[in-house]
Amino acid sequence: MISELDLEIVNALQINPRADWSRVADVLDLSGPTIARRWNVLAEQGLAWITPSPGPRYLSAGWSAFINLSSVPGQHEELIRRLCAEPAFGTVSLVSGPHDLFVDCFASSHEELMAIVTGAFADLPGVTRREVVFVTQLYRQASEWRSGTLEPARARLMAKQPAPAPPAYAPDRVDAALLAELAQDGRASWAELGAACAVSPQTARRRVERILASGYMTMRCDTSVAVQQGLREVSLVLNVPATHVDTIGRYFASLPSCRLSAQVLGAQNLVATLWVRDYLEVQAHERELLARAPGSTVISRQAVVRTYKRLGHVLDESGRSKGVVPLPLWREAS
Repeated sequence: MISELDLEIVNALQINPRADWSRVADVLDLSGPTIARRWNVLAEQGLAWITPSPGPRYLSAGWSAFINLSSVPGQHEELIRRLCAEPAFGTVSLVSGPHDLFVDCFASSHEELMAIVTGAFADLPGVTRREVVFVTQLYRQASEWRSGTLEPARARLMAKQPAPAPPAYAPDRVDAALLAELAQDGRASWAELGAACAVSPQTARRRVERILASGYMTMRCDTSVAVQQGLREVSLVLNVPATHVDTIGRYFASLPSCRLSAQVLGAQNLVATLWVRDYLEVQAHERELLARAPGSTVISRQAVVRTYKRLGHVLDESGRSKGVVPLPLWREAS
């Protein structure tokens, strides 16, 4: 059973994923060891985890695409297994609508993304159709979504102080290694990260904080279905008049239920993903869409039936993390 305290810990770490346990404890009026112990149980059971995620400036350093696949039903199981094993495919979901599977794809360069798009599907079993759209602008990402369990005053106490963004820079071997270690354990200590990457704890901290301050990457707290309290995931695939696409992208981004709002290049130009308690909520957003941007078209509505992989974490039938395939979010510059 997930307790109210566990939900509060998760919400606190959604806001500030690498906050010291003492800070979380102060906000929740408990001791640091108690908070750490409760989190460790959640993590060990695969109910919650923290991992690197694209930041608000990710698209200036990396590349992303959404891929919709149609496939032969008898080969679903093997196809999903192969998709989950591929590091570049961050999320793999079975969805309703005109396609069977939704996949998001990450690459550290345009050339790498093109190689994946042109070559990764040739050997996959059962694929009958694919549709690829490239992400061109992010208005909101899943790392910004909050469950809202904490009272607003406590949530504000958990917020991170913004750090000045460093000048643009290229990643090196140490940066890439640190991200790979954080993918395994987003709460790893500076000493553990330093030892794994053959640098001092001080260097590990300085490098990670630079990565996060740059906005290229952020840290994200995800949970199993059991912790999501009955929320249902729906994506709207939209074609919005060019004069309104930014306005509508920001409109969806402003919604508490919004997990993703992204401008894309394809037959559609905007994708919005919402976590709702009732599918009827989606109709209200569609009505608001037409009021704000007449001429908009809903190309498709996709309800997630089951997620097999989320941002590199492979999930079991109940949505618990059972392993991780680190994403190639950022690799050493050549």
